[in-house]
Amino acid sequence: MKKIILLFALGLFSISSFAQTVSESTVNRISLGYDVYTSLWLDMPLGVDSRTINQGVNVFAMYNHDLNDKGLSVAAGLGISSENLFLSSSHYVANTHPTIETDVVSFETLPEGITFARNKMNFTYFDIPLELRLKTSGDVKFGLGFKFGILMDSKTFYKGDAMDDNGTYLGYVAIEKDKKINQLEVYRFGVQLRVGYKWVQAFGYYSLNKVFIADKGPQMYPIHVGITFMPF
Repeated sequence: MKKIILLFALGLFSISSFAQTVSESTVNRISLGYDVYTSLWLDMPLGVDSRTINQGVNVFAMYNHDLNDKGLSVAAGLGISSENLFLSSSHYVANTHPTIETDVVSFETLPEGITFARNKMNFTYFDIPLELRLKTSGDVKFGLGFKFGILMDSKTFYKGDAMDDNGTYLGYVAIEKDKKINQLEVYRFGVQLRVGYKWVQAFGYYSLNKVFIADKGPQMYPIHVGITFMPF
């Protein structure tokens, strides 16, 4: 999925290069940028902790429409985002299966003595953002909006001590990946806020729905906090 995000980003900047041959007024209406952020996971199961930094990235293109001559505008566009949940406690993601939708996802305690180097879940979304924007005469920018997303890809990744079904250490390091977690909500939506100067802005997103389907997994949801770069 990293390749898809990279190709999408390259496509956006190719559009920017192409847009330079279009009228200047049209170019000025297009915003290309990316968010780098950490996800703060709320309502995690009791005793299960996430890492302090759960890095994520979002690339997007938006078209701006001026509402008046005082810097107020509305913008809509497309984007792709990839976010992570890194487990820092001695738990692992259990009961997931690439083909069985009836399974329930849970976080199980690792057997005593089992350690890991990386233990995470990853979610990739195709996003449709909509924002109300204000740009002051001093190039201070504000943005308040809504983002709707469609799940494109998901996976779990574990690198740590290998163990059998009884939790017995097998004496070597295992790398395990499970693709397509079927218990996830297909759609997501939330509100977002941007405040900044020129092409650098502080960014925040608050999810209004849970990551997992009710009764199919922990009813947790993320808040994203980070920085937006919009050089174009």
